Amino acid sequence: MNKKIFSNSVWMISEKVISILGLVFVTSFVAKYVGPDIYGQIAFANSLFQIIQIISLLGSDVLIFKRLSKKERSGVNLIVSTYPIRLKVYLFCSFPILTYSYFTTATDSFIYIVAVCIACLIYSLDVYNIFYDAKLKSKVNVFINIFGLCVSLFIRWCIAYFEMDPLYLCIPIVLTPLIPYFIRLLHFRMHNVFPTLRPKYKWKYKRYLLRIGFNFVITNISVALYTRFSLLAIGLFLSKSYVGVYSVAVTLATAWIFINSAITTSCLPMIFSEKDDRVCINKIAVVNRYIIFVSLPIMLLFIFFGKWFIAYFYGADYIDAYIPLVILTFTTMIGSLGTLSARYIAKHSGYTYLSRKMFIVAIFSIIVSCLLINSIGIIGAAVSSLLTEIFSLTICNYFFRNHAVLCIHLRTLGIYKNITT
Repeated sequence: MNKKIFSNSVWMISEKVISILGLVFVTSFVAKYVGPDIYGQIAFANSLFQIIQIISLLGSDVLIFKRLSKKERSGVNLIVSTYPIRLKVYLFCSFPILTYSYFTTATDSFIYIVAVCIACLIYSLDVYNIFYDAKLKSKVNVFINIFGLCVSLFIRWCIAYFEMDPLYLCIPIVLTPLIPYFIRLLHFRMHNVFPTLRPKYKWKYKRYLLRIGFNFVITNISVALYTRFSLLAIGLFLSKSYVGVYSVAVTLATAWIFINSAITTSCLPMIFSEKDDRVCINKIAVVNRYIIFVSLPIMLLFIFFGKWFIAYFYGADYIDAYIPLVILTFTTMIGSLGTLSARYIAKHSGYTYLSRKMFIVAIFSIIVSCLLINSIGIIGAAVSSLLTEIFSLTICNYFFRNHAVLCIHLRTLGIYKNITT
């Protein structure tokens, strides 16, 4: 891995570290102050509009990154030309939810929903961060994001410290994406000058997004559903208080995933450049062991100190998050292993296979979540997430290229069975 790529990765990781510090010292303080019910309302709305955010992108995040990597001018044209489409799709999808919420929820809840809706709209429009990541200039993104995050965290802390009306949390909810968006937009326009695109060329890029991006939408929606459905189902079947408790478990259980992501990202060039498939399988098996080796100590920390951490930082109202936290920490490790398997399938151009697989996984997740949440509550939600990740990692992958992923898993476990790939 060359110095520029390594430096880019370090800057991306540094942002995650600062976010975790904010999570520990500020978000937990706010969650303790507002209680599980309000915290759950915000988490529920956030999960709902994140799905709409993914729909509105229409796969443009992937397409823009790919275009920018090959030809900067073309990527920028795609960013500018598809802005109105993302805006219109988001507003169209959000309107029914806002209308339904207006007539069925309390005023305070509706205000939180509107704030989250605006925040996710800004996230869907802010594709300029992709520009800097694709050009290996994540340092710019990190500085901008950290500034916006610090402002937001400071306001959140003030609201909790001075015991202000929790509705004031709507301000940092919106400012978190808004500040980075405006700074990034200003920085982009100051340092990049491109001729104005004529209408007929704008339409060309719009058609390209609608034609090609749709293939990514189905996969992305499937992923969004199976990763968030448990939380949404808790809100529908139980209550927003349980959503608040469960969201704490999810947040803590996934807070360290950037470590596994860094390992995966660093090893991807080595995996993708390997032409001998058997050697490639061996390399992935080694990376799998790295991920397991890193994950196990973290899992043990949560098992032995998770309950104390929740009680101290979040308060007694959130103590029921402990058991789901332990289960979801294991789920995070399984998900990281699943990412590597998916990259192997992508290496062999198995995009159609992945798309169909994610649709099946989403259906499986919905069925299992509904059954388990109805029977054992938030513990059932955590178990359903774990079962879904195991199903996605194993059975759903084993039909690709004559059981090649099964071979990877057997070699990860040290079972060197002769399987044709």
